[in-house]
Amino acid sequence: MTFEVNPEGLRAAAGALALLSTQIDSAPHLGAEPAANRMLGSSVGSALVDSDPRSRQAKDLLKARFNQFSAILALSAETYSGTDMEIASRLAAITDINTGAPPQDGG
Repeated sequence: MTFEVNPEGLRAAAGALALLSTQIDSAPHLGAEPAANRMLGSSVGSALVDSDPRSRQAKDLLKARFNQFSAILALSAETYSGTDMEIASRLAAITDINTGAPPQDGG
């Protein structure tokens, strides 16, 4: 199976990722606080207290990553020169999303 990369495809992928980032803003708020307040003193209630800020943090991280990938793909489309080695090295430089680390600048 052959995988072809071209500037138009990179631009389309960049646009799709940019849209995903904006859709995160319209995702409903987790809203666990009312349930947590009804379970004060329980381990479940304690866990729920932290879930709203953690949900926001996860959404912010996903938005940043989608924006980062979008920017890399858009830059790659503009600088494409018949090889995807530069694109591959830019993508490889992105830290693992599971670490929770924010995206690095310049990526």
